[in-house]
Amino acid sequence: MASLLHSLLPYHPFKALYVFLVALSISLRAPFWFLYLIPRFLRQHPSWTLRQSFMIKLFSVASYHATLVRQHPHWSLLPGAEKDRYERIPPSQNRDIYRGVLLQDAEIQPAEVGGTWYPTVYNPTDAHRKAVILHLHGGAFVVGDGRKSDLGHGAALLTSHTDSYVFGLQYRISSNPGCRFPAALQDAVTAYDSLLSRGIPASSIILSGDSAGANLVIALLRYITDHPDVLPKPKAALLWCPWVDPAACLHPYACSSNRNARTDFLQDAFGEWGVRAYAPAPVVDAKMPYISPVDHPISCKGVPMWVQFGESEILADSIVRFAEGMRGVEGNEVEVHEDKGAPHDIFLLGSLLGFQDMTEKMAGAMGEWVRGKMGG
Repeated sequence: MASLLHSLLPYHPFKALYVFLVALSISLRAPFWFLYLIPRFLRQHPSWTLRQSFMIKLFSVASYHATLVRQHPHWSLLPGAEKDRYERIPPSQNRDIYRGVLLQDAEIQPAEVGGTWYPTVYNPTDAHRKAVILHLHGGAFVVGDGRKSDLGHGAALLTSHTDSYVFGLQYRISSNPGCRFPAALQDAVTAYDSLLSRGIPASSIILSGDSAGANLVIALLRYITDHPDVLPKPKAALLWCPWVDPAACLHPYACSSNRNARTDFLQDAFGEWGVRAYAPAPVVDAKMPYISPVDHPISCKGVPMWVQFGESEILADSIVRFAEGMRGVEGNEVEVHEDKGAPHDIFLLGSLLGFQDMTEKMAGAMGEWVRGKMGG
């Protein structure tokens, strides 16, 4: 009976009724959560403020129920609120850039995508902004769109601390039909090639991604490494809380059994939804290096990598394992930044969850690192 109810929740009128009941339930319980967390010894982490503890609890519950109803953004390539900062990108006319793993599924072909420029549309005559950051948003491959409502906070961190333009790619998410792997990677290749085609040198492009988006950055770097005659290497890569082991989420208690389950908001259901949509068996193997790179380091000589994670997040151990593996490859340069007491992805959610000060310090350290790599 429970499985039947869960299968009906993504559809109306069941979805609308469920959302109403959940919203009512949360509004009634939230005051009690707040009061319960007032004593510091009852909070999830001893260093957290009351606001941080409350918001982690609230966001955890809300995201769990959003997962059950499969809540995700409506796919549209219309400009919307972003207006002229939104740009549509057709597949590359040079079809030769799509090779190997990108063509392993005949049903998944390169398609038109879009993205949003921050803080303004790219201007090649702007001497102040020395680099372009191609950012791939997080969301377990099933939510997010790189637009202002999604990436606004993270894009502001990047633009203000690096003096760069940011292009937030709206890649195909797997909660939509026909958008499983390798659709998102095809879109990342399309976007990177588009930046190069408009005359931006690879030495001025930095790849960036948070959570699942960081996974895509790693996949894009692997693709560039596997096909060195197709695309040049970027200047650097920024990985924010990279989701390096999606296959682990096929285990039903991957998050709830983690040692940091109490100090993070990630849910078993969300990770499982993401990996099953992105890499549905038996069509796609979630353990393949392009999807779960945790134990599959790549040679990124000439592409310095910044890896950030939260000490208290569920992905912490897998990120450390990945970073150590990358450091073990001759020629790789990997800078690891650990934020003490931080949950998952404060790059994206820091202001919402009450970690603004920590997020600013993190971004400041990243900005200094980027300026060092850009030579200024």
